[in-house]
Amino acid sequence: MKQNVYYDFTKEFFTINGCLIEEKNAKHMKVLLTRQMDESLMNRPFYWHYMKKMNREGDPMSLSFKDISIGEEEEGIYLHAGTPKLQQIYQTALEKGYITRLYESINHPTHNLAMHPWLILNMKITFRGKQSKDKILSIGLNLINGAITHNMMELLEHIKLIQKISDYTFPMTPMIKLESAYNRIIQHVETYLTTLDTDWAEQSIQQFNYEKQLLQKFFHSDDIGEEQYQKELDQLAIRYKPRVTIKIANGGLFYLSVHTSQNLLT
Repeated sequence: MKQNVYYDFTKEFFTINGCLIEEKNAKHMKVLLTRQMDESLMNRPFYWHYMKKMNREGDPMSLSFKDISIGEEEEGIYLHAGTPKLQQIYQTALEKGYITRLYESINHPTHNLAMHPWLILNMKITFRGKQSKDKILSIGLNLINGAITHNMMELLEHIKLIQKISDYTFPMTPMIKLESAYNRIIQHVETYLTTLDTDWAEQSIQQFNYEKQLLQKFFHSDDIGEEQYQKELDQLAIRYKPRVTIKIANGGLFYLSVHTSQNLLT
């Protein structure tokens, strides 16, 4: 991985969030933070509390960043995988992008068009056992008719989405409440997981039983005490017993035209 990907990401992050960026060259930038970004990144809660109390605008701070290849030529925070400030920026980006509301862009409709609401959840399924792996799912549920579709983000890749509803279109009122839709998606994913191959789980259990038998032999030969035996057994369970976890990465409410909604289901 080229080091400048961290620089490029940081530049794009601050541009999207409305910060003023001054670049001396392609590897060094000075960022004038917005008030929101200052509150998120600069750890000055008492200052901003005072500004709000006094009904004053306040003065956001500036930050300078540089690619790690630039050395000591310029002042600034080195941008590499272990930069604490970069990790903080990542976390802020995740928090700001956790929930969204977007609308399909409709150009020059000839009459008022109804927009179907969809709840879309992107999630990571983690399989842990003898071997570990992750699976990404993007599930959408139509809040009008209850239809569920996989690979939603891929299906929406070539559809222009905007933050404001287009002229002469209107969002339909959901027939399914968000809480119910969320639970339906989770139940759907749990059912889907039961259809997947379980060889990994069976191999994990076999390995756990094998390691447990070895541990019992050590215990019965008085090589380890009962307390130590239990600790080792607990560690084996953590390492080998199969388990599956579902973690929501992000999600949102997407309003799509009836035509697009129908195409997603075919």
